[in-house]
Amino acid sequence: MAGNRLSNVTIDQVKAAMKDILLAFEKPEHKARMQEIEQEAGNDLVRLLQDRLPFAAEVQQEVIKSHGFSDDGEGSLTFTHAIKLFEKDDEEIAGMAADLRTRFIPLLPRPPLFVPRDVT
Repeated sequence: MAGNRLSNVTIDQVKAAMKDILLAFEKPEHKARMQEIEQEAGNDLVRLLQDRLPFAAEVQQEVIKSHGFSDDGEGSLTFTHAIKLFEKDDEEIAGMAADLRTRFIPLLPRPPLFVPRDVT
C-alpha cells in the first residue's frame, strides 16, 4: 500500500516540500505561535505535545498540498513515508528530516546518568 502511494513521488518533490515546510516554520506568525505554545505549556510536556503536534501538522499540511500531496492525514502519511524512503540515501533529506522532527517534538534535555547523593 505504501509502495503504491510512493510510486509517483520523486526525491526532488520531497526535497522541495521539506525546504518549504522549514521555511514556513520560520514565518513570524508561526514562530510566534510556537513560542506561545511553549510558554502556555510551561513545564508540562504532555500539554506541550498536545498543542505543538497538531500545530506543526497543520503547517506541514498547508505546504505539502502545493507539492502534489493531499492536505489531509493520508497526504501527511505519504509524505512521511517518502521522507523515510529517501533519507537513507540522501544526506540533505536526512538533515532536513532531523530538523523537521524537532518542529514536531522538541529536543528534551537528557537526564543525568548518575546523580550523586550527599552521603554525609
